[in-house]
Amino acid sequence: MSAFLIEKTFWHIVCKIVGDMKKILYILSAIILTLSISSCTIEERYNDYQDTQSLTQLLQSYDLWYVDIDQTTGTGDVPFVSRAFTISFMYNGNVFANNNIVGIGTTGNGYGIPVGQYSVFDYDGIVEINHAIDGIVPFEVRQISNNEIELYNRSQNVRYLLVGYQKTHFDYDRLFYENITYFLQEFEAWTKVYEDLAQPNAIFAGEHHLAFYVEGDTNTFQSSESAPNTAVNQIIWDYTGNYDVYNTSIENVKDLVLRYYVNNSEEDFELEIINDQRIRLININTNNIYEFEGRNYIEYMRPGRLKNLHKTIGKTHYSLMKK
Repeated sequence: MSAFLIEKTFWHIVCKIVGDMKKILYILSAIILTLSISSCTIEERYNDYQDTQSLTQLLQSYDLWYVDIDQTTGTGDVPFVSRAFTISFMYNGNVFANNNIVGIGTTGNGYGIPVGQYSVFDYDGIVEINHAIDGIVPFEVRQISNNEIELYNRSQNVRYLLVGYQKTHFDYDRLFYENITYFLQEFEAWTKVYEDLAQPNAIFAGEHHLAFYVEGDTNTFQSSESAPNTAVNQIIWDYTGNYDVYNTSIENVKDLVLRYYVNNSEEDFELEIINDQRIRLININTNNIYEFEGRNYIEYMRPGRLKNLHKTIGKTHYSLMKK
């Protein structure tokens, strides 16, 4: 074989090897690029979650998720979330909620009442809650910190901040006393059952029933001079006004101010909670003592709380961890 043919054959073999290597490099590059894109896509979708747990595990990682209503943002509302003080995602697929202050910590062994079921779509980061009244409502879930998540409902354009707690570390007592405004609204009426009158002629001494509720964006009350044994649906409400509950320097004692629309008069009371159905009012000006019992308990399933309506909380975001 001539030197020319040998050289030609050599370069032919070299070119073939180089061509094959280019193909191999191209295939390897494509594989690496595909893996990189796939990895970036997964990282982008899950970068809000802990690497060691799924969305299901995240939702179930705390016994209670406290709904910090004053951290809510957006233009809409999902009433069953804004009503709830806590939400729990149970292992059996049920959703429980503490919607009432009355019985908080004991109702449903601390979880509250069952309000529906939930389904989790891990890849999409979505939890769907099938509520007993509102039906199926989807939420996009984003983890904010180790014990904080955000629920976003796209159709209502509303975001809720939920803070996770274990039951054994959750301060039900503080939640109760920080939400006395709502506690007063959980009975259709409060009827006077005891009085100790330092000034018998005081105007309020003739009022035997109270009712508290929300009208528009105002905490509203009514009072009545109907006889104490009058059935709730037959009470004639003589006076109407607005009210506020304030903190005091005494732990677990509140300041209740009733502002009557008639003559712009005002009654100021020291408010003490005797139990889940009985309150004591001590008039600051007359020192008259009154005790009222709640009648016709209202178990909430749907109506929502109003942001920034309760005046008993000193700051909008506070911890309910037991000290």
